[in-house]
Order: sequence, then structure tokens, then C-alpha cells
Amino acid sequence: MSATVRAQRWRQLWWTWALMGVVVVAALALSIDTTPRTGTDDTRLYAIATELKCLQCVGESVAASQAPLAVQFRTEIDDQMRQGRTDDEILAFFSQRYGQEVLLSPPASGIGSLVWIVPVVAVAAAALWLGATFGRWRREIGARSTDADRDLVAEALRRREDESTEQPAGPGPGGT
Repeated sequence: MSATVRAQRWRQLWWTWALMGVVVVAALALSIDTTPRTGTDDTRLYAIATELKCLQCVGESVAASQAPLAVQFRTEIDDQMRQGRTDDEILAFFSQRYGQEVLLSPPASGIGSLVWIVPVVAVAAAALWLGATFGRWRREIGARSTDADRDLVAEALRRREDESTEQPAGPGPGGT
């Protein structure tokens, strides 16, 4: 394979990977839910409570827990909803009072955005590394064949061809 063909193939692969990266970033950006929630107050309260971690329970949301602190959190959410606060304002209140660890899903901004970005970057880097490794292996395998190897293969093919032309035409084995 000539150097220009190899360079052209690399450019095509690079643009393909770059485009895939843009698509992944765009999909992540579009998946962030910024629309206000609608529905009844109970539905809204439950939706907010599912985003908060119960600090007395292990791995339970405020919505699922019956611990006294979770009941207190739900009462506070209800009070803030009645005051007209948005979902984001209510979540910000709890994260300011109890820290970021009260949120079950990390925020998609600031240092919390790393939780969403790092896995995508790691997968892309692994794919690039695999592509480069397989390409290097393919080039190394192609570089190992010498003129003597090619002559040996050509001679074996010629012998095989000669043997196939020497066999008489006629009935096969077991034929009459």
C-alpha cells in the first residue's frame, strides 16, 4: 500500500472518528433535561424526591424511603413547591444545605460534568487505541513477507496448477 493511499485512508478514518465524537457530544447535550416538569403536585414532588438521596438509608431515594429524614425532606419539598420554587431551585436548596452528595445524579455542569464526559472520552480513546494497534499489526504482517516468500508461494501455486492439469478426465473414483 503506497504512502499516499495510507495517508488518505488515515484522513478518512480521522474524519469518521471526529464526526462520531461530535455526534456523541451533541447527543449528550440534547439529552440534558432543561424543560420544566408538568403534572400534579404529587407527581412533581415524587419526581424531585427521586433525585435526592436519603442520608439515613443506603442507596435509597427520598421518594422510596420511609426514614424520618426522608419524610422531613418530602415535607420541605412540598413547602418549597407551595412557595413557587422551581425544581432546580429546590434541588439547589438541598445541595447547598447538605452538599452535592445528597443528589443521586451529579449535576451536568462544573466538576460534575466530568462524570458524564470522562466515560465517553475513555471509550473514544480506547477505540482509537484499538484502531491504531490493529492498523500497526496489519502493517507489520504485510512487512514480514519477502521476495523469497512470494517466490515460494508462486512456485507452490504453479505446482498445484500443473498437478490439476495432469489428472486424466474421466469418471471419478468409484465410477464405471
